[in-house]
Amino acid sequence: MTILHTLTELLLCWLTANGLHSLWIHVRSRQWEKTFVRTAQGLRPGVEPYTVGAGPVAVLWVHGFADSPAIFRRMTQRLADTGRFTCRAMRLPGSGEPLRQAARVTLADLEAALRREIAELRRAHAQVWVVGHSMGASLALHAALDPTSGINGVVALAPMIRVSRKRSPILPPAIWFRLAEVVFVFSRTFESCFAPNTVAADDPDFKLNSDRFIPFATYRNLFALMDRIAPRAAELRVPVLALLAAEDRVVDTPAAQQWLEHVIAPKIITVLPEVAHALPMEMGWQQITDEIAGFIGEVIRQ
Repeated sequence: MTILHTLTELLLCWLTANGLHSLWIHVRSRQWEKTFVRTAQGLRPGVEPYTVGAGPVAVLWVHGFADSPAIFRRMTQRLADTGRFTCRAMRLPGSGEPLRQAARVTLADLEAALRREIAELRRAHAQVWVVGHSMGASLALHAALDPTSGINGVVALAPMIRVSRKRSPILPPAIWFRLAEVVFVFSRTFESCFAPNTVAADDPDFKLNSDRFIPFATYRNLFALMDRIAPRAAELRVPVLALLAAEDRVVDTPAAQQWLEHVIAPKIITVLPEVAHALPMEMGWQQITDEIAGFIGEVIRQ
């Protein structure tokens, strides 16, 4: 009876914690929704895809986890101003969408959306390159592993090969997530641990708002994506420019370096000093953009 009594108490504690967390997320997300008005398409304002430039080389830009195409605004415009590029910044399914919709998005949905964007650009451009940041870089690398993808090359900005343990010193982030899925089985949503507003390091007027509440499904997609690409670096056959952040607390930079070292295709790997994860928001974004333009141009000339 004592064991049964203890188990009952533990079950009640677990159910209570689940209920309280679920209620907390519900209240907090309702409060957050009141801070903006969704578009007619049900999106959070500012997350819409866009195209700038009309050059002969197409560059598809893929944002990362809980982010939006807006993070690339300055870089895409600078690249487009050269006259050599058409820059298309796509919105990944789930980004900026209501929680119920975002929670239904699968990794297959993300991959299909990327393939559609590439196919559309391929209709009018002989060269299609993909620039991805964080999770977007991993999606780009995974797509490029398919020889029929139509991708001529990839630029990987802080690619999410493995989540950094700098904020998770006791257990790996993947283990914490698995535990959370069990502990908070009724919630199915986390409030983001990242700052809700990101300000560019060199321009206080360039600001971004991120998705504040992230479905468990989004995390699940992220870890599944990393598992898929982990053993396949040597299969990559397109040129890669990889720019990593030395001060990254989101991506495990050494793990990304190690993965990229196994790529046998033409590549340049650079670890940028004194910059954090969100490279498009960091000092030196202009030089990063120019390096992207130079790398693509050099590969095309060869």
